[in-house]
Amino acid sequence: MSAELALAVVSVVDICIKLANKTLRICQAFRTAKKDLCDKVLLLETIWTKLEIQLVFLRGIKDHLTEELAQCHFDLLQRLHGTLLQAVSQLEAAASSIVASTSTGQGHVLTRMLQLDRWRYAVAKRGLDALMTELQCWQSLFDPSWYTIMLIGGKVLDPALQQLGQDRSRQLPHNQSPASPLDHMFALRKAIDYTINTGIRSANSIVMDETGWDFTTATSVPFSSVNVVARLKSQSLYVMEGIGTAPNTNTNTTSDVYQLCRRLQSVDPSIFGLLRCKGLLEIIDDNKTFPPSPQIVYHTPAQADPLKPPTTLRSLLLEQRPVCLSSVIILAKQLVRSVSFVHTCDLVHKNIRPDNILLFPTALAALRPLELGQAFLVGFSQFRSINMETNCLGDTAWYRNLYRHPARQGLCILERYVMQHDIYSLGVCLLEIGLWRSLVWYPSTSSSTSSTYHHPNHANSSSSVPTPVPGYSLQLRKHLSDRDFEHAHLPGSTSWIKEDLVLLAKQTLPQRMGRLYTEIVVDCLTCLDNGNNEFGSSDVTHNKQDLIVVGIKFVERILGKMEGITL
Repeated sequence: MSAELALAVVSVVDICIKLANKTLRICQAFRTAKKDLCDKVLLLETIWTKLEIQLVFLRGIKDHLTEELAQCHFDLLQRLHGTLLQAVSQLEAAASSIVASTSTGQGHVLTRMLQLDRWRYAVAKRGLDALMTELQCWQSLFDPSWYTIMLIGGKVLDPALQQLGQDRSRQLPHNQSPASPLDHMFALRKAIDYTINTGIRSANSIVMDETGWDFTTATSVPFSSVNVVARLKSQSLYVMEGIGTAPNTNTNTTSDVYQLCRRLQSVDPSIFGLLRCKGLLEIIDDNKTFPPSPQIVYHTPAQADPLKPPTTLRSLLLEQRPVCLSSVIILAKQLVRSVSFVHTCDLVHKNIRPDNILLFPTALAALRPLELGQAFLVGFSQFRSINMETNCLGDTAWYRNLYRHPARQGLCILERYVMQHDIYSLGVCLLEIGLWRSLVWYPSTSSSTSSTYHHPNHANSSSSVPTPVPGYSLQLRKHLSDRDFEHAHLPGSTSWIKEDLVLLAKQTLPQRMGRLYTEIVVDCLTCLDNGNNEFGSSDVTHNKQDLIVVGIKFVERILGKMEGITL
């Protein structure tokens, strides 16, 4: 990276910090104003505390950023600079007449709140609302690019993270120091890099005791491989999913599963769109009828309604219940962020489908029936670390191959799995979300939506879900079947599916979702096309530089555009 770019990053970081602190000083005048303004100021202070920690860290490692990372952050910081300049100008005018001082005869100075006229109050509220909206939108772009820094490697990051963490601990008492982005980043670094000295790193910190679980009251989530389970003598609910047991796929080693659990234990669900792992249950069938089936146990989101079970995106698409457009856009944004953070965790998912997207209703769902709740990506049965060797054994199931890139379809796969293959799968899911139609249809969904529980070991032994058929909105040039994927490794044998999906997106999405959303879907579906270098080469090596390029391009081309969609 050039020295000029590094200095430019430092300069704009310093300017943004100064402007943000000035903004907060201006907002102090609102603390004695109406409660809603005071609450907004408190939230603004909380947001900025986190951002300042991230910016200070970014400034400290400026010399180690790659060209792509530095340029991406510089562009984002320039945008933040403009937002803060506008906020200072607008809020100064509103704050100038809010607080006045008067003197009493006893010489005491009392500060009292003057009655805000409607115009001044409206200016202050509008300025704070605009600043909050812009900061939250900006942070949704900045967080993925900031966490992508982890792909640089531990030799640079770990000492800097440890030093900043120690400095922060000295500044704040331990019991007053809230979790910071540095804590999450360092926890992920420890989970990704097994060589970091963090004390006991045995399986005992991951594996849970099978006793204490109330399997008798557990329920399965329709169209998914997960179950909702409660602890005995507890009202807390947890989500379980089998790992490494999908038919005709590679079974991950025990070590791989432990590493996945450690990484998922370190995520922040509100940022990553991934459920936080509680531990691993190694359930073994004493009758030896089924192979051992490790079950990842997830915490349910803090905001989820404990009285309402989660549902899958597949179920929602099949139900066809009315939803508002803003909820559909929010869902799409959540999914895009989830995929970004999976890659940041040094993983490829390999199984992104509506069946593996869980939505948790919130406590306010009854008051807002058109909203969808929080979306989280699960279904890690086929995951692997980005740097590990890929599996070249597939299957012929058309309803799974529909979400795979043509190079990864069928029984015999010739190309190694790369991050762009996840991006392609994301594109198919975004197409379905935009259409609000399922590309996979079940002739009788009533029987498939029962919540009969199957013990995790026996999840694949029986199923009430009928045989899927192509959805009525799947306007392909011919009817799909498993036979289409028996020879999918032959050049061009299934590439027509991708071509038809791109055509379907171009013909149907613009009038439903707009031009920008359509571009995002098409960009995902064509990310590996010959001559398309927007996401780097399809021959991504184990070189960290290549991984960073794909991660940053995803933030710019997909996440950035998606966050830019407003209603």
